[in-house]
Amino acid sequence: MESRNYLSYAANNALPSGVRRMFELAKKYDDSINLTLGEPGFKTPAHIIEAGIQGLRDGKTKYTPNAGIRELREAIARKLLRENGIKCDPEKNLIVTAGATQALMLAMVTLVNPGDEVIIQGPNWPDYRGQIDMVNAKTVYAKVDESCDFKMTADIIEPLITDKTKLIIINSPSNPTGGVLDYEDLLGIAELVKKYKLFVISDEPYERLVYDGFEQRSLASIEGLEDYVLTINSLSKTFAMTGFRVGYICANEKITENLIKLHENMIASVPEPMQLAAVEALDNAEADVQEMVEYYDRNRRLIVEGLNRIKGFTCHNPKGAFYVFPNIKGFGMYSRECAEYILEKTHVVTSPGDAFGPDGEGYIRICYASKYEQIKEALDRMERAFGTK
Repeated sequence: MESRNYLSYAANNALPSGVRRMFELAKKYDDSINLTLGEPGFKTPAHIIEAGIQGLRDGKTKYTPNAGIRELREAIARKLLRENGIKCDPEKNLIVTAGATQALMLAMVTLVNPGDEVIIQGPNWPDYRGQIDMVNAKTVYAKVDESCDFKMTADIIEPLITDKTKLIIINSPSNPTGGVLDYEDLLGIAELVKKYKLFVISDEPYERLVYDGFEQRSLASIEGLEDYVLTINSLSKTFAMTGFRVGYICANEKITENLIKLHENMIASVPEPMQLAAVEALDNAEADVQEMVEYYDRNRRLIVEGLNRIKGFTCHNPKGAFYVFPNIKGFGMYSRECAEYILEKTHVVTSPGDAFGPDGEGYIRICYASKYEQIKEALDRMERAFGTK
């Protein structure tokens, strides 16, 4: 028997990251412009960093309660009520996690059994599929594209529901498309949840990065969903704190009790200095957030206009996150081939759409969180290489 057969199904079937692959290919170009990774283009605000440093100076280097320090849970509860209309008891309904990624894995382990079906949007953040595989469940893709503004709405979801469906994951604003769900869309999903009594994870790390006057709402704010919706969020994107690894889950008391129990088996607790920095961010960083959102919005308008001028691209105007997901079918290539072609001709690094699941074929993802000047230079290079319409 070959040794690989001793590995798990998840390990044997894990897909290599198409985003990281492009990142590695770009290393041979000294002048490459990297527009792949979903990394905020700002440094973490200084006062947030200082709060974490002060925690270290004060000797906050021990384990914390599994659910997180009370100070942070109270700050999260205030935020959820203030910004999301979600009433959340910090003692009964909250757990602090190592970013939204660990929050999602923890929720998956808590809710999903082998053989269950999980409905996710296609195209989607690839870690959803990886985590579903890790619990030996089945991924069901709800395909979206420009014709529906990249929205995974109730009419798209319902035909996919079977007696094996256990969980739906919604992600608004979405990675990789930047698509958003408005309140009417959420009401439709809420009716599905009540009708079929399904769990829903509302994954909201890009919630503050919205444009054109869009009003972000949370599914869990709709009455009657308390037993079914888990709201997951992170401080990574909103506050440029990706390396701090602080996220959280808000859920009903029974689910939260079990989240905390299983969390002990994963990481036990998030480092306290990082939690203290998160308190500072939630309570005192609104001006920083506004500055970042305005900057990203400027970049968004630049890249959408620029791509729609260039032959081969058709770019939908997203209302959220910091990604565009342009249609590249005009190049007559598969997405991976096209991303490599763009890299070869312009030294601009993008992510092939198939890195975000089978429904991403025919697109590429571009992150516009980097410097305005870099994006402008990338567009200039592509315009010179491919011409204008």
